[in-house]
Amino acid sequence: MSRPIVLDASVALPLVHGEDESDQWRRAAAAWLQASRRIIVPDHFWLEVSNALIRRHGYAGREVLEALHVLDDVIADTVALDRPIVVLALDRAERFGLSTYDAAYLALAESLDADLATMDRALGQAAGPRLDSGAYSPRRLSEERAGYGSPSKVTWPDYSSAASYLSSMRAGIRRAAAVTKA
Repeated sequence: MSRPIVLDASVALPLVHGEDESDQWRRAAAAWLQASRRIIVPDHFWLEVSNALIRRHGYAGREVLEALHVLDDVIADTVALDRPIVVLALDRAERFGLSTYDAAYLALAESLDADLATMDRALGQAAGPRLDSGAYSPRRLSEERAGYGSPSKVTWPDYSSAASYLSSMRAGIRRAAAVTKA
């Protein structure tokens, strides 16, 4: 079975809105579906796509709904980001100079052992070998650069209660797993 794909909002836009890269990303999505690769997004994906369509492209509500419906036919799963993935995203944000929104895509891909499809240059570089480069276009379609993109020192482990917080999250996961098994 082939690895799933985590789809970044920057790739979803050309799937539903005419962009220079639309044809290549539509071919890539068709190939993923043909190969039975699961296409997965984090839960904030839908807000990011909706916001871009409304604010940047001037879509009316009905047009946004239609675009979301098209994407819903492509996307297999929407995953809620739990605290462990958020902590991993925080690490990736600091380590690679990403926004936490972008880092969440990478953290999700890592946690699912999935590839990542993005048009965001910094996120693509951070993804390394996870980047699905079949239709990679190194141009940023998301928000303008906001002063991030340069690696910096990872500081979250310096939080004095980090170990106990992570331990409590692990204990919660074990309790939830025990309840699920029962």
